[in-house]
Amino acid sequence: MNVGKMPGDDSSQGDRPEHSGLLGGLAQRLQESVRATINALVQSDAQRLAAIVESSDDAILSVDLDGTIATWNRGAEKLLGYASDEIIGHSITIIIPADRQNEEPGLLERIRAGEHIQHYETVRLSKDGRPISVSLSLSPITDASGGIIGASKIARDITARKQAETALARRADEQTALYRFTDRLFRSEDVHDIQEAAVDAITQALGCERASILLFDASGVMKFVAWRGLSDGYRQAVEGHSPWTRETKDPQPVVVADVDQAELDDALRATVKAEGIAALAFIPLSTRGRLIGKFMTYYATTHVFTEAEIDIAVTIARQLGFSLERLRAEDERRRAEELLLSESRHRIKNTLATVQAIAGQTLRHTPPDERQAFLARLHALAEAHDLLTIENWNQASMRDVLSRALKPFETPQQERFVADGPDVWLPANSSLMLTLCLHELATNAAKYGALSNGSGQVRVAWDVVANGGSRKVKLSWRETGVPPVRHPERKGFGSLLIGSSFCGEGESGVEFLPGGVSCSLELSLSH
Repeated sequence: MNVGKMPGDDSSQGDRPEHSGLLGGLAQRLQESVRATINALVQSDAQRLAAIVESSDDAILSVDLDGTIATWNRGAEKLLGYASDEIIGHSITIIIPADRQNEEPGLLERIRAGEHIQHYETVRLSKDGRPISVSLSLSPITDASGGIIGASKIARDITARKQAETALARRADEQTALYRFTDRLFRSEDVHDIQEAAVDAITQALGCERASILLFDASGVMKFVAWRGLSDGYRQAVEGHSPWTRETKDPQPVVVADVDQAELDDALRATVKAEGIAALAFIPLSTRGRLIGKFMTYYATTHVFTEAEIDIAVTIARQLGFSLERLRAEDERRRAEELLLSESRHRIKNTLATVQAIAGQTLRHTPPDERQAFLARLHALAEAHDLLTIENWNQASMRDVLSRALKPFETPQQERFVADGPDVWLPANSSLMLTLCLHELATNAAKYGALSNGSGQVRVAWDVVANGGSRKVKLSWRETGVPPVRHPERKGFGSLLIGSSFCGEGESGVEFLPGGVSCSLELSLSH
């Protein structure tokens, strides 16, 4: 069955030449239209990008591989102060500090290698010479062939952040300085140590290389007592100068931010500048509302003193003043105690001397050896009291007790006594009783025992033992190289003294062994 062509069916017309030309023209126009649209979009994007770059708050610039500035946006003008027409074509080194000139060659070398550099923190100079902390990001710029021809830079101002970091570090340094100062003040027992600790704290906390402390002398003149980094000539020239008098009430810190601008007489200004001082501060030192001196800080360049610096300076001054007052009070107390001890020693000696005189008169008809024994015991007691007043009212060293008690029985030709034991302090009562007991033992040894010939020896040893919650000293007296020893028929004064003096202290007593006298004593270390 034949099917005829429907009207309007021209599907075969595509093969006709006139139709092919028509379609080709339409395609070309479409391509041109698309290309124009793309170019317009590209130009639009470029313009939009250029507008973004130009209006950015960040400094955006570009340089060639030699470091010559090629572009410079408004953010760069605002941050660094140069207009684009006065800096484009100049070397980038114009905005780099002298101590960082070696940075740029290294950065450009990394750019040549195709590296992208992010968040490189450094410092750049504004037109007026002011340093600005920035964070740099650098990217290579390529040409149509992909070759690297320069670098684009984005510089973001981080001055505020750096200032905050510096301030935080400064506060940490201040707190560290105060801690160390307080710790040294707590440990110091000497005025010189306290003054040196204060100078260290001042220089660290206030960031100055030089400082000094001056105190009023007896005539009311401020004198240097501690200093660092000041010449002899300078100290002699300015000593006595002060913004306050001794009678000034509630003195306040005085700061000189710029010596050239300060109200100083010409001679003093010249002296200060000759010492290389461009700024300084006077901080008053007071105790109990009374001005006692000052400390000073010195700077080689002009310096703006912040409120925080003044606060830390006043804190150091208060601690220093308090510590100096503490030492002064302790010194006065020590002198009073020494005066009291001296007076007490003098009275005890006079009393015992009076007792000895009375005893000598009273016992003049007694046998001489008995009278001498009694007077010797009084002398031993006087020595024990003297030792206590020299060392301390309430205790005495074991070695000093032995030395004083046995000194009258020593001979220069031969060492008759051997002492062995740890350093230990005895309560006053124990030291007095031990002195008398040692005197009796030594007297007996001189008459009948180890000290009665040329070869005998006495060994005194002691050790500290713990008994429950208390501590005791166990002391032993051993005589060797003695004549044959016989047990006495009756107890003498020494045995009675030892038995009664240390009753309740522990096991104490005297044994008359054939090889020599042996004595054991136990003394409590509790006061």
